[in-house]
Amino acid sequence: MILSDEERNDPNRKYFLEENKPIIIEDGYTLDLSKVRDQYIWEAIKNCELIAPDRYAKDENGNNLIDGTMDWKSKRPRYGIAELYVDKPGVETANKISRKKKIHKASEYIFTDERGAEGRLLKARLLGKNMKNMPDADVEDYLLQVAEKNPDKIINLYTGSDTSLRILFVDARDKKVIMIKNKLYVYGDDVVLGATDDAVITWMKDPKHKKILELIRRDVYPDMYKNEDLDLDGEAIEGVEEKEVDPVIEKAIKANKSKK
Repeated sequence: MILSDEERNDPNRKYFLEENKPIIIEDGYTLDLSKVRDQYIWEAIKNCELIAPDRYAKDENGNNLIDGTMDWKSKRPRYGIAELYVDKPGVETANKISRKKKIHKASEYIFTDERGAEGRLLKARLLGKNMKNMPDADVEDYLLQVAEKNPDKIINLYTGSDTSLRILFVDARDKKVIMIKNKLYVYGDDVVLGATDDAVITWMKDPKHKKILELIRRDVYPDMYKNEDLDLDGEAIEGVEEKEVDPVIEKAIKANKSKK
């Protein structure tokens, strides 16, 4: 830092680091931030790119600052830019305990699935694993393995607000209502939904797509409706042939609108 005269003469500032003072940092170097001198040394080095803020810190692209990432072309690890990391006593242990708690929570959701074996089978499908003809024990074991590696993924399946949309998406793929064309998910001839599963879910969440989403629902679950291919508002959708609206559905839609 370049200090002003006021800062330089501040009686409360008891320690200064020279502009070109060499600071040698090596494995095991310790700073006690209760000491003024160590506070200023830390202030001077904390933004050095060779020092990671913690063991598993990542850059803005998700690459590990210490371990780097795998170079899949050469099948060799590409080491990270940092050579040292900050070890804060107790923090790493607390993180391990927090992770174990998450794993325990995710496991509990699996064990106590309110739909039992059927519910676990559905969760496996949402994770891209079709285990329809496999024993429940194998499905349970698979989900527990996922919970061990990524507990947040399991917890989100059971508590996330978009789970119902993901179920619809999986069923739509199975029934060929949603197809893959040119590496894109497509409904009908030209309604592009996205390139990835998450992109499709984002598309489904967008309120401006609710009419087409309703058509997808009707194509996937025709037994739930008396008329197929109906617009949610009973209005024509561009590119979709207009059909007679079932009066029962129309009445329910109007009642729902009046509540809003």
